Amino acid sequence: MNPEEFGEQKPITVGWGKKETQFHGSEGKQAATKKAEEVKPALPWDDLKVRVSWRGDGQYFVVSAVNQQNGARKLRTWNRECVLQFTSEDVNGLEQALCWKPSGSVIASSQRLPHQHDIVFFEKNGLRHGEFTLPFDKMQVKVNEVSWNSESSVLAVLLQDLPQTAAETSSDGKESEVTPRSYIQLWTVGNYHWYLKQSLHFPACHDEKIVAMHWDPEHAYRLHVVCQGGQYLQYTWSWATNCSVGQDSLDNANVAVIDGKQVLITPFRRMVVPPPMAAYSLQLAVPVNQVLFAPPLHSNDIATLMEDGRIAFYRARDDTDGDSVDGSIKLMAAGGNGFKVRVKPPVFKGVYSIVDDSGKDFTHEYPLHLHHFCWMQPDTIVAASTDPGGAGTTLYHMTIKDEEKQLAIRSQDTIFGEVFRICSHHSTGRLAIQLADGSVVDTDNQPITQLPQPCVHMAMCTIGGQDVVLGLTERYRFYVNDTEVASDCTSFVVHDEFLLLTTHSHTCRAISLNTSLNDLYSLSQGKSVSVDETIRRVERGSRIVTAVPDDTKLILQMPRGNLETIHPRPLVLSAVKKLLDKLEFQKAFDILQRHRISMNIICDHNPKTFLETLDIMVTQLDSANNLNLFLADLKEEDVTETMYSAAYRGVARDSKTVYKSNKVDVICDAVRESIQRVDAGKFFLSTLTTHVKKNTPELETALQKIQMLRDNPSGLDGAPSADEALKYILYLVDVNQLFDVALGTYDFSLVIMVAEKSQKDPKEYLPFLNHLQRLETNYQCYSIDRHLKRYSKALQHIAKCPNQFIECLALVREHKLYSQAMDLFPKGSVHFKEIVNAYAEYLTEKQHTSEAALMYTLCDQWEQALELYKLSGHWQQAFCMAGKLGFQQDQIAQLANSIAVYLINHSRRTEAANVLLEYTNNVEEAIVTLIAEQQWDEALRVMHKYNRTDFVETNLKPALTESFSMHIASLENYTTVFERHKSRLAVVRQLKEQARLEMLEGDVNDTNADLYSDTSSMTGSVTSSRSGYSAYTAYSSSTAKIAGRSSKNRRKAERKKHSLREGSALEDVALLEALGTIIRNVDNLKGDVGKLLSALVLHGYRPQALQLQRLLGDTLKMMEKSIPEIWQPEMENFPMFGQSFGPQSTSAAIAAAAINQGGARKLPSPDDIAIFVPPKISKDETWKMHVLDTR
Repeated sequence: MNPEEFGEQKPITVGWGKKETQFHGSEGKQAATKKAEEVKPALPWDDLKVRVSWRGDGQYFVVSAVNQQNGARKLRTWNRECVLQFTSEDVNGLEQALCWKPSGSVIASSQRLPHQHDIVFFEKNGLRHGEFTLPFDKMQVKVNEVSWNSESSVLAVLLQDLPQTAAETSSDGKESEVTPRSYIQLWTVGNYHWYLKQSLHFPACHDEKIVAMHWDPEHAYRLHVVCQGGQYLQYTWSWATNCSVGQDSLDNANVAVIDGKQVLITPFRRMVVPPPMAAYSLQLAVPVNQVLFAPPLHSNDIATLMEDGRIAFYRARDDTDGDSVDGSIKLMAAGGNGFKVRVKPPVFKGVYSIVDDSGKDFTHEYPLHLHHFCWMQPDTIVAASTDPGGAGTTLYHMTIKDEEKQLAIRSQDTIFGEVFRICSHHSTGRLAIQLADGSVVDTDNQPITQLPQPCVHMAMCTIGGQDVVLGLTERYRFYVNDTEVASDCTSFVVHDEFLLLTTHSHTCRAISLNTSLNDLYSLSQGKSVSVDETIRRVERGSRIVTAVPDDTKLILQMPRGNLETIHPRPLVLSAVKKLLDKLEFQKAFDILQRHRISMNIICDHNPKTFLETLDIMVTQLDSANNLNLFLADLKEEDVTETMYSAAYRGVARDSKTVYKSNKVDVICDAVRESIQRVDAGKFFLSTLTTHVKKNTPELETALQKIQMLRDNPSGLDGAPSADEALKYILYLVDVNQLFDVALGTYDFSLVIMVAEKSQKDPKEYLPFLNHLQRLETNYQCYSIDRHLKRYSKALQHIAKCPNQFIECLALVREHKLYSQAMDLFPKGSVHFKEIVNAYAEYLTEKQHTSEAALMYTLCDQWEQALELYKLSGHWQQAFCMAGKLGFQQDQIAQLANSIAVYLINHSRRTEAANVLLEYTNNVEEAIVTLIAEQQWDEALRVMHKYNRTDFVETNLKPALTESFSMHIASLENYTTVFERHKSRLAVVRQLKEQARLEMLEGDVNDTNADLYSDTSSMTGSVTSSRSGYSAYTAYSSSTAKIAGRSSKNRRKAERKKHSLREGSALEDVALLEALGTIIRNVDNLKGDVGKLLSALVLHGYRPQALQLQRLLGDTLKMMEKSIPEIWQPEMENFPMFGQSFGPQSTSAAIAAAAINQGGARKLPSPDDIAIFVPPKISKDETWKMHVLDTR
């Protein structure tokens, strides 16, 4: 165990430099010549035993053994093959304790120096790596053991008094040995400072001498202790943040940190002090194990549970206590020592003892006999005591008696189980006791809730109007009552109106306490219920320390120990809402400005109240700059419905009613009126802002007010100078725009005033202004308006210059101001007719022939009007123009024939027949035209009127039979194609469903193999000389509507997209589209068939009429019956669009569903959506003839 060599990893000296030239830190150069101190042998009470400790990964172990040569202890590091790697340097006073940190970073031991007793740390290579001093005299205790917990976060130190000999001798004359006392201390490190967190003092009793101490290998904070008398103790700790629990601004948000005999206190409402510093510390006589804060209304009062079982009380300082600070309180970062004291430290009340009901001191059978102290009421503290064997727990209710300096036990309750945590509801004072199995009960053992797992952190609050228990496990699962809300929560705190959480995803979430429990529970199921007010990114590993009540500050601690203060948006908005409700506009403005929140919330929070209290706001802001910031930030949107909608969820909004979609203008006008009432001079710049900020900036008005201020500087008390006002407005408006506005007022003095404050060169604008001043007034205004491109105004001014009509007409032609120009000249005047004639030419060029003809009529250009009326098909006006031109009968007949040809070519045969009858007396052509248009009744009327019934046999009856045959053929074709497509659709759906099932089973080689066919279907159609009916008339002609130079390619793409070719990818979509088109085409035949049936019966074709009526009726019934089969109700999530379709769906519903799904998927076009909406067959039966209904 004592090899002479250093080990395999012995450093190699390469000969660079000398010890004399190296840097030796604060010791100076003399350290180079200093002789090494002689190593002293091990201390007398050292057991001289060899100690071995393994690293957590089992790759190395360290041995502490006494060197046989000098009698001193030395550390040697060996690998797992028992090959020596490192040997430590000689360390005087090194003791027997040894433990390698499981994480592998350092090795802990103890060292006794002449002036102090330290716990020291070594690296793997044996070099020193820090230390901390034990809080004992140098010769008071010895360190028996040091032990790290499994997480390497807590170092347990087992100490024992040094052996002593009693001063007195026994009756037999022999000296009696005094039993030494034992101590267990738990140390943690943060920000490079070691804190003594817990101290267990075992009395000087033979049976209670500690013989073994061991950390639990599974539970990181569970310690097993065995005493010499056979007593076994199990202690389990968890991390907790001791903070005050007040709910108003009187609470200082105190946070306490235990550090041995002192408690570090920082009031975070007043200051933020990073650990290990604090605002002040409470100095106690013995170490502290727990800190308590009083319930609300007295939340700044503090109680500390000391190692000996007594409790020290401190109360909040009031105005009657003066400024003197008690000696047990040490000011740190809070001031003192000549600096101003920034906080009011508490007043020490005294140390209180716990007494039983007989008035005797309570007997503590072992350290921490009373635990889980909870200050539930101002005069009541409860504590728990585990019964022997851990079967049950006794809960003690203790009353604080200030006069006797006692905590008197007034009652005790038995809790059926091992108490794990105790907390109280800060509002109601109700006590909740969590047992080891996660169940939560009250003091009467009545169940409150059942937490799924034991929670090391527990609190009570009210969410959604119900009292709930919050719990956080060691594995970061967060529960509300028995439901898991988050699985990655690292810390939580209850604020005034919010539940704040930090998560492993490095976010801080704020959930409103007004959220219903049902919505809160849905988070655990992954549902997208918007209950989070906001999710804010925070630094990795952040944990919540405290949230300052009635404030916006949230204090976070980083993994390295430093603190950060953030202001979550929900807390800020909540504070702003409260201030606005109390009409404290200045405080709200400061918060909004500090946190860069939109000022619009001031006017959107309560619009009606805001407008009614504008005078209060203007008075409170008390600064034109502040009011200008508010006005400059105005937007039309209601921020309570957009960016801050989460803070106003469930609140009825009336902004649209108050502002009437013109918010900025309404507020600017209202603020301007308020300024006139409060102080027009002081807020003159704000008045200018109200003009400039409007949706249509009133720059002219603003400039005029500046001009008035320049002309009468003493007119407004407290107003800035005109130069300052103009300079300010130039910050809001571009100087060139302002120059143009000033020029638009036609006031040259105002223009020059603006130009002088701009960067414009006088050589640029002075010649231009001089030129304008020399012009006649109307022409001057015209020139200015034309320069400013205000052509409508320019036209108004140039119209007043009779000698400038040519330039006026050029302006009208250039800027298309024909309509305005027509109103500026008397109707019938020469200038009016020239304007109208120019307008007619323009409309003719733009192919607006009917309007151009009207303009030519107004300017008496009847020949041009006649030609344009003919081109536009307005035959009535054309004959009017012929009358004005004095056409003869032959000219009128010729005109009528040309118009009739136009009307026939444009499918207006009825009008053509009227023209032929009235203007040419060509009865034969008129009758033929009406028969071709299938206007059977009108054709018969004309025949009888002009006694030409011979056309009945020669023209009418043949046309009836032809129309009958055409409709019969079309209906038969529709029926045939409909049945074929319907059958094919069923086959395609069956094949696709089969392929889908095979794909789910993973048994498909080619996804589309069964969908393709080697044959293709041929589609037929029946045509006629009249209209060419086809089963796909609407379907095939729809692509012709696509415009553009690539229409051919688009038609090809559309045909390829929805192809009826068997086996195509979207064949079922194409079949749906074709079937829908057929149904709509058949339904549209009702009108034509109804007219035809009447004519057929009238002319002796009753059997044919009966056949046609039955065929159309049967076809419609068949198609209507097939609609549910084709457009199935369960047809959802169509693979083409991922939407839901069915007979009950509408185009609007499908489009809305597509928009809601979002994502990168392309939304379907309206034509695509219409394919999946089943067509509706009209229920109108008026087309049928009852005389033909023989069934």
